[in-house]
Amino acid sequence: MTFINIENPETIFEMEGGGKIGLRISTPELWNEIRKKTAKKKVEYKKVDGDLAGRRFEYEETNESLQSEMLWDYCIVSWENLYSDEECNKPIPCTKENKILLMNRSIKFMNFVTDKLKELSDIEIDKEKSAEKN
Repeated sequence: MTFINIENPETIFEMEGGGKIGLRISTPELWNEIRKKTAKKKVEYKKVDGDLAGRRFEYEETNESLQSEMLWDYCIVSWENLYSDEECNKPIPCTKENKILLMNRSIKFMNFVTDKLKELSDIEIDKEKSAEKN
């Protein structure tokens, strides 16, 4: 018997220094939705080597910044005890804008999030492999 969790709950990770971040990995369904919104197929006609009619070339134009922002907004679910700086000691609310700001401006935050998302992904892969063996 194989059990599959169709929910995608967050997993809470503690940062060094006391903050907590709730993360979840993206799903294929989410990735497809993001691609639909951020990638557009384009067509160009170019003359190649004296070809009078020209040839049709298809390519994809992708808004990678928007892809990243949508992915970060989904994967970063929550956080606690994150503050703007030591002097101000002002809590940072968990908003889409702040997720993007921290991923773009804080190496520490970005590295933590990417490392933990990789860890979650590896755990899912290991679960799938062990389920296949059984």
